[in-house]
Amino acid sequence: MRRALFLLLLMPALALAQVAGHDPAPLTERAQWIFDLRWDRGDVYLVAVHKIDMPTPMTTPRVLGRFAIELTEKGVLVERVRFDFPGLAVPDEDGGIRMTARLRTRIGVFFPATTRGDKLELVDKTSPQHWALPWPPQVGATTDAGVDAR
Repeated sequence: MRRALFLLLLMPALALAQVAGHDPAPLTERAQWIFDLRWDRGDVYLVAVHKIDMPTPMTTPRVLGRFAIELTEKGVLVERVRFDFPGLAVPDEDGGIRMTARLRTRIGVFFPATTRGDKLELVDKTSPQHWALPWPPQVGATTDAGVDAR
């Protein structure tokens, strides 16, 4: 009875954790997808997707970042990989951060090649924008404008 009561009290906290954006437990996979993403003056593009096998299993690192690739399964967050585009936020002379929106840059983002999940999105945490990414990705898929932020 106490256990059932505990679980009932815990459920709202678990729901709040999902809403608040807490990361799930990191996945560990030997195979990894590399999403080659480009920032071009405020627009985001998926350039290519590659799959590689690491020498040993790799656990998804937990870092901060403006952007994230999020994998969900039936609406439940399975994995989140956060990142920033290089050079997008530059420290200014006043100790703040200046956004350089006219920048053109690229990044390769490692993402675990799991069999879980049914929806993959690229998310900009500073805006309500979400862009669908292919899941599972096509090996060697290349496109110049697979994810367009416009």
